[in-house]
Amino acid sequence: MLKKHKTWFKPMFDFDETEPPPQKLKSDVNKQGTSSPAKFSKSNTIKPMIFNIIDQNHIRNFDPVNINDLAIHNKKVQEVEDWILGNIKKNTSEMLLLTGPVGCGKSVTVLIIAKKHNVKITEWITPIDIEFPNDNGEFEFKVKQSTQFLDFILNAANFTSLLDNNDRKLVLVEDFPNTFMRTPSELVYVLQQYKQRAKSPIVFICSESSTDKKTTSGNLFSDQLKSQLNIHHISFNGVSTTGLRSALKRMAEIISKKYKSMYNAPTSDLIECVVNSSAGDVRSAVTNLHFACLKGTDQSLETSIITEKYQKTKTKKKKPSSKFTSIGKDQSINILHGVGRVLNPRVVVDVNGRSQFTHSPREIVEQFISQPSSFVNFIEENYMPHFSNSAQIDRAASTLSDAVFMLAEWREKVCQEYGLYCAVAGLMLANKDPVSAWNPVRGPKNMKITYPVPSELQLLEENYLYKGKTLVSDYQTFCKIINSNYD
Repeated sequence: MLKKHKTWFKPMFDFDETEPPPQKLKSDVNKQGTSSPAKFSKSNTIKPMIFNIIDQNHIRNFDPVNINDLAIHNKKVQEVEDWILGNIKKNTSEMLLLTGPVGCGKSVTVLIIAKKHNVKITEWITPIDIEFPNDNGEFEFKVKQSTQFLDFILNAANFTSLLDNNDRKLVLVEDFPNTFMRTPSELVYVLQQYKQRAKSPIVFICSESSTDKKTTSGNLFSDQLKSQLNIHHISFNGVSTTGLRSALKRMAEIISKKYKSMYNAPTSDLIECVVNSSAGDVRSAVTNLHFACLKGTDQSLETSIITEKYQKTKTKKKKPSSKFTSIGKDQSINILHGVGRVLNPRVVVDVNGRSQFTHSPREIVEQFISQPSSFVNFIEENYMPHFSNSAQIDRAASTLSDAVFMLAEWREKVCQEYGLYCAVAGLMLANKDPVSAWNPVRGPKNMKITYPVPSELQLLEENYLYKGKTLVSDYQTFCKIINSNYD
């Protein structure tokens, strides 16, 4: 009897024995010994061409090897090294929090120090939270992210592989589960359990952006939590210009010794251009120099040369500096810096002798296009002390009035951008002589409008009811503010 194959049955071990091996194409040979061209039929297949794709990350060739290769300040590296050595030997569950901007060298510092002292690092990486159905079409039950996170860090801290005799362990967390962002109280419970049950130190790394209203470290690790669990906090700053320059010179030396066939030798002017564009981000600097030196480019990337205009003072005149405008780092700013750039505009002169703002209005608008009303409210609250001329104040107030009118038109999205640009560019152009004194930035005040009661509305004329309602509401509101300030 012939075997019947059940298509619905899926064996546990499938070795693909039922599929016949591929047959080679045979060419027809005639009697004279000459071969005729092969006739391709449905059974004959053409093998596809195989391309060898190299997925190597060439930027890894320039990673620092030892502590001397780091572009971070020596005191900051020494502080991290002292903490790691002091807690590795004790086998305690101490915690370290590293914060700082992106690309300032937090992770690489920990990795280089661990490599130097033969410390094994186990890093948590948040798994992809996607549910796939099983063979029966049902979705399996999944464990909560907080539970998975706690089990992982406890196992990494308390257990060592049988194939690894290294008992100097360190747990590293840089990718936090999303559940902690929504409910920080779950992280508090996890850290308390780790403090009681773990036997190895743990390092948390939080990269901060200047545009964040509330940073990740401030949201997850409050001052009360750091004091309660004795979490040691080390804050990194952006890499200095000297550190960036030394890191890029080291990269240039590696290129000249090992990778001449792949890169063009970077010039000193190109290195300075990359340094001025990286804004303290060593990762961005290395990436920019990598693309600028790749063979196939003529190194004529788009750059801009800026020369600052100085008055006749005793201060030394700075040299003109150039920076990338095409692949430079996107230096994001927070709302306080943005307000300062609008209310204290600085004018520079380019190579052609044309005057322009150090920070163009378009650049500022692009940073705050998602929150135009909040940014304009900050400007309205703080613009008065920065003007020295009443005529300029009148021009600025008129510009802000037009901007607020456009921002109120919520049905047209383009009005939001136009309103923000009108406020930013209008104030920067109106403030010809900004006050040089330091003025703190105050947050906008929410004015609570006091509406008239129905008995007061009846006393108004019917033909001017809307106008009268507006006047009465403004009158009562401002009287309440004046009385509260001068009682």
